[in-house]
Amino acid sequence: MDMDSADGSNATLPDAPHAFPRAPSNSRNSRSHSCCSRSRSQSPGQLSPAELPCSSRRALLQHMVATLPATVHNRVLALKHNQLQQMKISEQFYREVYELERRFYVQSCALFDARRDIVAGHVEPPAIQPQWHEEPDELLEEIKSSAEFKQLAQQLPQFTAAAAGVPRFWLTVFRNVASISELVQAHDEPLLECLEDVRISYEPDSYTIHFCFRPNDYLHTSSLELTKRYMLRHEADKDFPFLFEGPEIVRCEGCNIHWRDGSNLTLQTVRPKRLRKGARNLPKVMPRESFFRFFSPPQALDLSLADEKTKLVLGADFEVGYLLRTQIVPKAVLFYTGDMVDNAQDELNAASSYSSLSPGDQEQLHKCATYATPAPAPTPAPTPTLLSVDLFQ
Repeated sequence: MDMDSADGSNATLPDAPHAFPRAPSNSRNSRSHSCCSRSRSQSPGQLSPAELPCSSRRALLQHMVATLPATVHNRVLALKHNQLQQMKISEQFYREVYELERRFYVQSCALFDARRDIVAGHVEPPAIQPQWHEEPDELLEEIKSSAEFKQLAQQLPQFTAAAAGVPRFWLTVFRNVASISELVQAHDEPLLECLEDVRISYEPDSYTIHFCFRPNDYLHTSSLELTKRYMLRHEADKDFPFLFEGPEIVRCEGCNIHWRDGSNLTLQTVRPKRLRKGARNLPKVMPRESFFRFFSPPQALDLSLADEKTKLVLGADFEVGYLLRTQIVPKAVLFYTGDMVDNAQDELNAASSYSSLSPGDQEQLHKCATYATPAPAPTPAPTPTLLSVDLFQ
C-alpha cells in the first residue's frame, strides 16, 4: 500500500494481506511495449518463467530441481541448508531491530507528550515558522480549482478561533487511512472526537496500543483508556522456515469497555416492523457495526483452524495494528495534514480498470509490465500463519 507524500517522495505502507494487483500507468505502458518487443526479438518462441503466474512459476522451478542429476540436486540441498542457517542469524537481527525501535520510541515520548498537550488544548505553542521546504503542486492546485472539489470542501467541519487544541485530530487521521476508516461509523464520530492521544508500549514479545479519551458522555471514567495488545512471534515457522521476513503478529487481545447507561455504541435498539396479532411490541437490543468492536477481536489460538470469516477479520485487524504502530502513531500529524495519504482507494480503482480489460489485453499488459518493472517478491505457499503481518519489510 503506497503512501503519497506532499513533498514529492513516496512513503510506503505495507501491503494488505489480500492486495489487489496494481495496473501500470500509461507512461509505463509505453515503455514496457518496447521492452516486450526487445525481449521477444532476443529469444523468439521461448517463454520466460517470469511471465508465468506465481503458482505456475513455482511448479516449474520445483519440477526443474526434482529432475536435476543426483549430484547437482544434493548441492542444491546444501545451499538450502546454508539458507536455513542464515535464517537463524535473521531471527537475532530482527529481535535487535525490535529492541532498537523500543529504545528510540522511549526517546520520542517527550515529543509525543507535547503533541498530546497541543491536540488537547492544554498548551498554546508559540508562533511557528516552517523549517521545511514546501513546493506548490500544480496537480493539487488544479484539483482545488474544480467545481467538484469546491462542493466537497463545503462539507468540511468549520471551527472557530476559540476552538481548543486541534479539534477532531485523531478522527481526521483515522478517516485518512482506508483500513481504519472502514471501521469508523457515523455514530462513532462524537466519541472519537474525544480521543486525545494514542500511544504504544513495548514488551519483549508483544506491544500494546493505548487510546486515551477525555471525559465524555459515552465511556465510564474507568474506561477512558482503551487498549489493544498484539502478540508477536520472533522465530521462523518450523514448518515453513524459508518464509521468515521478521517478527509476525500472531494474536491480539482487546479490553472490556465500561459504557455509560444507554451509550454503548456497539449495540442498537430495534423494534419489530411487523407484529403477530396480539403480540407485544417489545424492542430488541441488537449488535451493530462500530469502531469500538476493534477492542473485542475474535480469539483464535490456531489460525489454521479458524473459519474464513475469522481469518478475514483477524487479517484486517493485524494490518491495522501494524499500521498504528509503525506509521500512524509516530507520524499522526502527517496524516492529518495530507503529507501522507493512503491511496488504497486509487489502487482499488486501478484494479477495477484492469479487470474491465479483455483477457487478451490483460495478458499483454501483464507481460509488458513484467519487463518494465522489477518482479514482485515470490508469493509464499499457504501456511497456517497466512494472516500474520510482517513487522519489518
